[in-house]
Amino acid sequence: MKAETAIILAAGRGSRMHSETPTALHAVAGRPIIDWMLGEMESCIKMPPVIVDRPGQEIAAHVGERARYAVQPEPIGEADALQRGCELLPDGDALVLVLCGNLPLVDQTYLEAVMQAAQRDRAAMLTYADEDTAEMHACGIYCCEAALLKQAAQRCAPEDSLEEWVNAMGALGVEAHALMVAETSMPAVADRRTLSLCESLANAAIVQRHFENGVTLLDPASVSIGADVIIGQDTVLWPNVVLAGKTEIGAKCVIKGGCQLTDTRVGDGCTLTYVVANQAELGAGIAAGPFVNLRPGTRIADGCKIGDFVEVKNSNVGQGTKLPHLSYIGDADIGSGVNVGCGCVFVNYDGYAKHRTTVGDNVFLGCQTNLVAPVTVGDGAYTAAGSTITHDVPPGAMAFARARQNNKEGYVEKFRSLKKK
Repeated sequence: MKAETAIILAAGRGSRMHSETPTALHAVAGRPIIDWMLGEMESCIKMPPVIVDRPGQEIAAHVGERARYAVQPEPIGEADALQRGCELLPDGDALVLVLCGNLPLVDQTYLEAVMQAAQRDRAAMLTYADEDTAEMHACGIYCCEAALLKQAAQRCAPEDSLEEWVNAMGALGVEAHALMVAETSMPAVADRRTLSLCESLANAAIVQRHFENGVTLLDPASVSIGADVIIGQDTVLWPNVVLAGKTEIGAKCVIKGGCQLTDTRVGDGCTLTYVVANQAELGAGIAAGPFVNLRPGTRIADGCKIGDFVEVKNSNVGQGTKLPHLSYIGDADIGSGVNVGCGCVFVNYDGYAKHRTTVGDNVFLGCQTNLVAPVTVGDGAYTAAGSTITHDVPPGAMAFARARQNNKEGYVEKFRSLKKK
């Protein structure tokens, strides 16, 4: 079954969060609370929900056309917010869900249960018992007929709470059916502590899902996995790994400790150690690390090796190319089978603009080569160690761009004697 629509009350200041950001836009497992809620209720309602927003409409800017909006000019009270949401509701006995906008762990199963109870009894709500005092509390999820919702809201003062709105329904002769759930199953985000609690619970659920999909986590408690992350079968995550955004990890990878991957795609069979990557794409069979920084726009083809202390930014690296260590590759197009020697720098910035470097297939860049962009090194070319390349290198050529060595016999002894005087 489906409710006609829903009202999400999200205009409160959330003063205990000590934040200018609306509570509904705080993230849990990398996803804003409001997105968690909209995702779970999507299949439970016929019409887009009504979100009661603040005057700045930050939530509306984020959610866009997925919802309709009412604005509460001042955070007078929950009843006032509810009354404003009611203005966009249909008439009649169609069911409407009412939710507080701070419930990231709301579950479709609970929504269906409260709707079924409301269909039978005209109104229903989810409650839990305090583990210490056994006192009953509302979870912030309600369902009732639209006409009943409006009538009860009209009986409330603007500063009244949702509890008093429920009492108003009782005065109209309808007692909300109370369904009990476990206290820890669906906590509301009221402050930073409960935000952290929701983060832990969400991460535990995400970890369990990956277990069931054939992923190994050596220390699940130390791993953080975003809600939208995809991981292939037989991949192993070592302790202290962070996977965020829309990161995708292929099958049979080993992601070792210290890796932080955000919105990054990793192919099958890769081994990463202390890799920080943001908006990067890695092919299959890549070995990278330790201490590698892959910045946005980086695309690494299959079979590459990236060694320690290498940074790559906005560059394409061809199949089987080696970037062994201590190098910076920025704004470059590198072919296949290239060897980038230790300490090479792709000099891409002239103080005013960025320029690209092109390196062909099977090129050998000697240690501490500086490639001053814009410049092209042709297929099969070599650069001598210590060279600063400022002009194009033809295919198959050897480029020397360094001062000629000059040995002065006996100069050391002469130098020392001068120092003694």
